[in-house]
Amino acid sequence: MRIDQALLTVHLLAVATWIGAALALQVIAARTGRADADPVSDHFALDAEAVGKLLFAPSSILLLITGAALVERQDLAWSEPWIVLGVVALLVAGAVGGAFLIPEGRRIAALAKEPGHDPAEVRARARRRFLVARIDLAVLVLAVADMVFRPGA
Repeated sequence: MRIDQALLTVHLLAVATWIGAALALQVIAARTGRADADPVSDHFALDAEAVGKLLFAPSSILLLITGAALVERQDLAWSEPWIVLGVVALLVAGAVGGAFLIPEGRRIAALAKEPGHDPAEVRARARRRFLVARIDLAVLVLAVADMVFRPGA
């Protein structure tokens, strides 16, 4: 049972990291979006990309590995509705991140590094990116609710 407890602990820490970082970035994005100083937006674009590399990617991988290990170790059926919903939510969030959030974050960070770039473009693209990120965050929060309430279990 201790292995299961360790897996569940890492699983919960991974989701807490992913959601916590996403929430923090949303708050900071809202605050920097109101800033008049162009360097603030530029630095935030660079920091947001770093958070993606350092927190989102590792936590999503840990979440997937520990979730799969827990399903297997606890002899749960992959067809359980709450497990299917959790996997779908993880895949959707991962797909949105991989297809849009990560590449767009890189493009925004690269733009912010260019000498003579248009800071208004950095802000506009960052606003669009964080709108999509809010939807992605909502999917993750719904996945947590799914894991807690386990519909169909």
